[in-house]
Amino acid sequence: MGAVSDTVGASWGKALVIDVGARTSHEEPVEAQVIRDFIGGRGLAAHYLFHHLRPGADPLGPDNPLVFAAGPLVGTSAPGGARAALATKSPQTGIYLFSITGGRLGPAIKRSGFDLIVLTGSSETPVYVEVDNGRAYIRDAGELWGLDTQATQELLHADLRGQEAAITCIGQAGERLVPSANLINERRALGRGGAGAVMGSKKVKALVVRPGPEAPAIADLPAFREAARAASRQLRANPFTSGPLRTFGSVSTVAVAAHAGILPADNWQRPAPVELAQQVMGDTLKERFLARDTPCGDPCPIKCSKITVVSEGPYAGAMTEGPEYETIYALGTACGIYDLAPIIQADSMCDLYGIDTISIGVTIAFAMECYQRGLLTRDDTGGLDLTFGNEAAVLQLIRDASFRQGFGERIARGSRALAEEIGQGSEAFAMHAKGMELGGYDPRGVKGMATVYACGPRGGCHHAGGYTVAAELANPNIDRYAEKGKAPLTLGSRNRRAGFADAAGTCAFLIVGMEDDTLAELISAALGTQLSAADLYKAGERINALERVINVREGIRGAHDTLPARLTGEPLPSGPAQGQTVDLVTARAELYQQSGLDAETSLPTRETLDRLGLGWVAEDPAVSALL
Repeated sequence: MGAVSDTVGASWGKALVIDVGARTSHEEPVEAQVIRDFIGGRGLAAHYLFHHLRPGADPLGPDNPLVFAAGPLVGTSAPGGARAALATKSPQTGIYLFSITGGRLGPAIKRSGFDLIVLTGSSETPVYVEVDNGRAYIRDAGELWGLDTQATQELLHADLRGQEAAITCIGQAGERLVPSANLINERRALGRGGAGAVMGSKKVKALVVRPGPEAPAIADLPAFREAARAASRQLRANPFTSGPLRTFGSVSTVAVAAHAGILPADNWQRPAPVELAQQVMGDTLKERFLARDTPCGDPCPIKCSKITVVSEGPYAGAMTEGPEYETIYALGTACGIYDLAPIIQADSMCDLYGIDTISIGVTIAFAMECYQRGLLTRDDTGGLDLTFGNEAAVLQLIRDASFRQGFGERIARGSRALAEEIGQGSEAFAMHAKGMELGGYDPRGVKGMATVYACGPRGGCHHAGGYTVAAELANPNIDRYAEKGKAPLTLGSRNRRAGFADAAGTCAFLIVGMEDDTLAELISAALGTQLSAADLYKAGERINALERVINVREGIRGAHDTLPARLTGEPLPSGPAQGQTVDLVTARAELYQQSGLDAETSLPTRETLDRLGLGWVAEDPAVSALL
């Protein structure tokens, strides 16, 4: 790492820790060297969790911290500088969880006087937490408990009487501790993997952060402004960020995935046929449903978020910010639905109740295949017809799962738990990794995604452990059907996202259009620490290594880095990738070797820890016993 100063520039160097049970709070320092090593956001949140999460702690117990964090680019003129990070232990997977969101939360944290806001303990009665002018207040939330996320925000904003604040809250799913419950700020989701249930277990309905009058000072403002202007020029010139991303948002990926034969349909039994998928592509969304483009946070020159409204038919009046690609896959093609109107309705319901669209959709799709195979009957489902394409059943199950009613109670537990209940070989097509349902890219057609799902830090996430789809489909020099040679691609994308985007506090979509050196200049100028692009890749690697250590402490080993048997043993039946399966053994071995993980424990080797400046983690008894 380059030469450093004694300052941390656009960081406060402190955390606010709030015990909602004891109704007390205190400040903790964040050392300058920790900020230089972990940058901010996701990095600082992981560092905090390593030091304060007791291995084996109950995710829904009072000693599981819920950590909110902002990075040095948040609240600045850096493009996309409005991202907040969250970290906790997941009730859905039982391992480490991080999540990233846009909206007002990140900038409000940045101006709160703290880099981290941490919720611990558990209240006996419903409360919400307000952070204002460097202090925490625990307020009664009795009248809010039971409300959906939009009604909750409206009431809290009314109480604020026009004063500026960021509100992040849970809905009915979080109150009922649904394992895939999330948080909603404005209409942006945060906490896929059950962070909403963690907040519900603490009896916290909402976190309200009132921004202070100023943010920490950028260390070198002239250099920062020059780099921000360069980044904006690069975004305007980049064919992705200035083209499909601006026009269609993430929905632009539907066409790409469908034509490549990797958009899963009918619970991953086949790729979605292009002629059907056309009905849920970006052109259809833009022509029939788009109300306006909006940024998920300022400043953003792209505005890839789309406000959509259904104007006619049985779902008239449904409105959402989205749906994103993953929602169209999970609540659409995976369930055999090729109509954006019910998908918009489903997305809106998930946001109101505070439940993750991917997990609920993929779990319903799994139940639909069980119904198709006769492993579930109408007697099991409470009379629901779970035939693929039955949009009414999907909408009913979203509500019932969120309220844990009827067959929805079984859906609420997720595909792993449901498969364990049903048995009879259904585990082979329960589409999750470590309990988190898979994102919507079939790795049988883009082999780099196999280790992204199997070895990523939070389970079956499509981006936390890397993202190889764009390179595998667009680069003629990369064989998308090859397992060998993919580790550098996976690790490069993984470390770039962690160091340049999630820790710094800018958008992972936007960094596609910004050059490494420009991002390094932005972050260096903000912090007052000279960081090269290589330093930031190493910071990303350091963050990922620490996340792996946290998971190893929770019992994860190499044997747990697996995929559903459907992907490793069942060839794709049609499309461009017809006949393909995943050789995970080969892909995983290469990834372990190139990232310095022990093949059996999956823990970074001592040499890897030392190289990354993480030798201190060996002081942890659970870690030292495995080294």
